[in-house]
Amino acid sequence: MKTLEAFLAKEEGPVVARVAELAAEWGLFELQKALVAAFERLKEGGSDLDPQCWGKLALIKALQSLGWPDADVYVSGCRTVQPEPVWGGKEDSAPALRAKSALALAECPGVSLERATDVLVRLLTDPAWNVRAGAAQAIAGLGYAPSASLLKLCVLVGDSEPRVIGVCLDGLLHLLGKEAVPFVQEVLETPGAAGLEAICALAASSVPEAVQAASKAWDKFPEARSRKAIIASFASSPTPEATEFLLSLLAGERGNALEALSALMPKLQEPSLRERAEKAISSNKNRALQDETMEMLEQ
Repeated sequence: MKTLEAFLAKEEGPVVARVAELAAEWGLFELQKALVAAFERLKEGGSDLDPQCWGKLALIKALQSLGWPDADVYVSGCRTVQPEPVWGGKEDSAPALRAKSALALAECPGVSLERATDVLVRLLTDPAWNVRAGAAQAIAGLGYAPSASLLKLCVLVGDSEPRVIGVCLDGLLHLLGKEAVPFVQEVLETPGAAGLEAICALAASSVPEAVQAASKAWDKFPEARSRKAIIASFASSPTPEATEFLLSLLAGERGNALEALSALMPKLQEPSLRERAEKAISSNKNRALQDETMEMLEQ
């Protein structure tokens, strides 16, 4: 233990990162204070001590895994910016650290809702899209329904990265359940990437009404790449409605049928569901596709 503490107190980021990983893996709760001290030491040392923030990121992950209850270190992570030399200038290497710190802050048992919200709302305007997405996910993770207004505002203002919109919509469905469905449906009517993010959020939801809304909007997205993303979203939903929709695709066009079958594969260990899949495939009017999907099913 003393050797690990010495590494945390003196070594540079890559070595500290490995110690932090071991602390989390082995459940070394007695190292928590040393992990916090190592974080502040590496933050003060900047890129000279911790290039690419490898050490600081691993420390935040370890502290989150070990359930460290003092929010100060996570707040410090949320506020860390580390410029590093790149071709033609400097670039911030800390976005992944800020995003992870945001998620850790939302799970921290010792932080007040007011403090967490104050920190996270600032990250919603971060220059890095993955930090904005992490902040939105963290706000939803707080589980405080009135915070949904912040996520709605982000959607209405818009974002240069559609994935941020998608995370906000996922968060709204998580916080508000079926009450969020009409708002997400409004976004679904938006042309372009935002609409695709909206139907994917509905399809992946654990809210039956959301999944049903996605099923009804399927025909609005005929492009193959969009449909592949939507099918993957249905596959991630735990609802029976999502499974039913995927089964219905087995009797349709080749691309959709093959993608749906691939998405259903992990669930087809259940005999009754496998039987239903075989029945849906048999009803496909394309005999060549029947043979192709049946062969895929039997592999």
